[in-house]
Amino acid sequence: MTKGLAPAELPGWPAAMNQQMAAAYCGLSVDTFTATCPVSPVVITNSRQGRRYLKTRLDEWLTSLDNPRPQRRLGVGERLRAKGEAQRA
Repeated sequence: MTKGLAPAELPGWPAAMNQQMAAAYCGLSVDTFTATCPVSPVVITNSRQGRRYLKTRLDEWLTSLDNPRPQRRLGVGERLRAKGEAQRA
């Protein structure tokens, strides 16, 4: 990425992002991103600036957060009770 190119000027989110951009991609502040994101950056160079978060890994993490509990199936007694209550209403 060219130095000084703002995220709004990009045609889309890059495949690898620095921490600040990755936090923005996730809709989080850098502090919240650092505290909550389990995704480890890949090391492109040995400097701190060389660490990048892969967009695909961030997407996987964000998707994993949308994991609603599977609905428990009602037992026979619970179904009969619910049916009786529905008929009375």
